[in-house]
Amino acid sequence: MALQQPVILMRPGEANNRLADVLEKDGIDCWRWPAFGIELPGKEDCDIVQERLANLDNVEMVVLPSPASVAAVAHWVREWPEHITLATVGEGTAKVIRAAWGPDVKLIYPSGDAENSGSEALWEILKHRGAPSRVLFLRGQTGREWLPEQFRRMGSDVITLCAYVRVPLELTMQQRRDLMLASHGPSPIIYITSTDAVDALFHAIRPVPDVRDWLTAGVAITLHPRIVRRLQEAGFTHIEVTTTDDASVAGHIKKNLQSAL
Repeated sequence: MALQQPVILMRPGEANNRLADVLEKDGIDCWRWPAFGIELPGKEDCDIVQERLANLDNVEMVVLPSPASVAAVAHWVREWPEHITLATVGEGTAKVIRAAWGPDVKLIYPSGDAENSGSEALWEILKHRGAPSRVLFLRGQTGREWLPEQFRRMGSDVITLCAYVRVPLELTMQQRRDLMLASHGPSPIIYITSTDAVDALFHAIRPVPDVRDWLTAGVAITLHPRIVRRLQEAGFTHIEVTTTDDASVAGHIKKNLQSAL
């Protein structure tokens, strides 16, 4: 019996399950491999974040750069003070913010598809507003250094805090067996949504020998030119750019599945 072409979904969070549900309703089996699990940081970091969020009187802007940061901060904040302006890097996270705290929260973000989003796109908006007096930047344990540095150069007092910890994907024994078996058939279609997720992918497959070339011979569906470049560096040659919209992503996946028949 011919092996099916795997569809691997690597977007972190509930959005990955939502997309998988859409595809599976159409009879497409999916491997749900979110690139990262999200956990709250250790007690010391949690205490620091909680204390800072309990008193925002001298903070003008809060930057939440990802859905993971929103989910983590919602653990502590039920409602933002009226003087706070939130900022994020794209429409996808903006929708998560609205879902968490309502449609009336003050929010700045670059509109448009994923290609027009990111830290640089947000900065193009913010640099024309003048320097906020104090910016609170709530992120994971690493990364996201460029945007805080731009605020500092403009004269803002910037506080960066670790609001969540990203735990890279680790495959179960069953997932490793599935991967080994699948590697004897057609290369996969992979939906992957960040440069860090590319590294997480190769971290996850490391216990399974001789599958990297099979993996990179597949189709990578992603969101931004920056991720395209990282995928190319990793060895992928068939790369497509889409948006975070479930219907758009599903359309790319179905098209590639059909062309492989």
